[in-house]
Amino acid sequence: MATREEIVQQADLLGYRGEKREEYLKQEFKVLAESAATARKEELEAERAAKIELEKMRLETEMKILQAKIQAGIVKDETVANTSRFSDASAKHP
Repeated sequence: MATREEIVQQADLLGYRGEKREEYLKQEFKVLAESAATARKEELEAERAAKIELEKMRLETEMKILQAKIQAGIVKDETVANTSRFSDASAKHP
């Protein structure tokens, strides 16, 4: 991608003067800005996708660890533990 200075140099090399030069520069600067915006948008989308993938991997790892603990008997299934805890509390208080 060309820089603004390179675009000005191109206009000079092409021999553009006056209004024609200004129109050329305006058009090329617009293309440059659009390219930069597109590149930034793609960069942000790639960062977002990477963050989502990282979070997905973290959650999958967390789930595997919890499943291993449940199978080893270290941790009871949380849904069963939570249900019995609430039913015990309601039995004590009418």
